[in-house]
Amino acid sequence: MCHTCLDSGSRFCYTSDHKNCQCATIVPQNCGSGQLNYTFCHLLDDVLLPPPEIVVHDEHSVSAVVPRFFQEAPFDSMKPSFLYLLALFTKNGSDCTSFGEIEAYHRNQDKCLLRIRVQMPKIDYTGTENYYYDDRSPLESQFSRELFGGAQNVTFWNEVTIRRDEKLNNGSLAFATVLKSARVEYEL
Repeated sequence: MCHTCLDSGSRFCYTSDHKNCQCATIVPQNCGSGQLNYTFCHLLDDVLLPPPEIVVHDEHSVSAVVPRFFQEAPFDSMKPSFLYLLALFTKNGSDCTSFGEIEAYHRNQDKCLLRIRVQMPKIDYTGTENYYYDDRSPLESQFSRELFGGAQNVTFWNEVTIRRDEKLNNGSLAFATVLKSARVEYEL
């Protein structure tokens, strides 16, 4: 929502009750002491996620494999959460409907955006450490080509939320930033 702020030279964006996005160059000292609910995001323009790898299994399906970047520097120290794989395509015979773990969103009049939550081993695991095992298998999401209807191509990319605390004179302020990978075009 606030990605246009980087183009204007702003390092922060904020929303009031998640309604409208505004740009800021600094965070006000009295931030958080007012009655309104402001959410600030620190914009990172120099960090890109690695893009998903596209794997073709047969003429009926295609997979997108998300790299395990979150276990490597610099991402391992950034508190990543909410990793998503996204796919954008032209709605040419596709219903563009959510089902199961796949969220579908209509974009403009002719596009469909699919969003799939990808679990990050060790980070998203909420059980006890005694029962945890990471088999290091690829983080792969397989799609039937029928899902894309008659689309000619699909664009895949990853997004993850990074959280960090910014120290201020009177305490600290939590920031959330969404990092994205480069987009990968795949011809169906």
